[in-house]
Amino acid sequence: MSTPDLAEFLDRLAPRDESAARLVRDLIESGWSVLELTGPVQMDVWQLLLERGVRRVRFGIERGRSDGVLVSDDKGAYRPILAAMSASGSAHDTLAEHETAALRWLNDPQDGVGA
Repeated sequence: MSTPDLAEFLDRLAPRDESAARLVRDLIESGWSVLELTGPVQMDVWQLLLERGVRRVRFGIERGRSDGVLVSDDKGAYRPILAAMSASGSAHDTLAEHETAALRWLNDPQDGVGA
């Protein structure tokens, strides 16, 4: 298995979850670093971990489906970004409806994970 690159991961993620792929690009542009990138593993499993300071964001694909965007809390457990932001007023809200707010929240040192 060769080491995947970010472009390859984004090529896989974008058709499955364009909002998540856009968030990856925005975070990289705003100074986040790739902590880990693995894939493809059996059953089309991929994982990208980005970090900035103590904050970590996880993007994944399993069996051809996006895992969504997960953020780590101060104990290292991951949870869905909308739940972490408390931005979701409805279980039917999507990242696409909150992309700008998610990027702002992740980049704001006063809010978000690890604050």
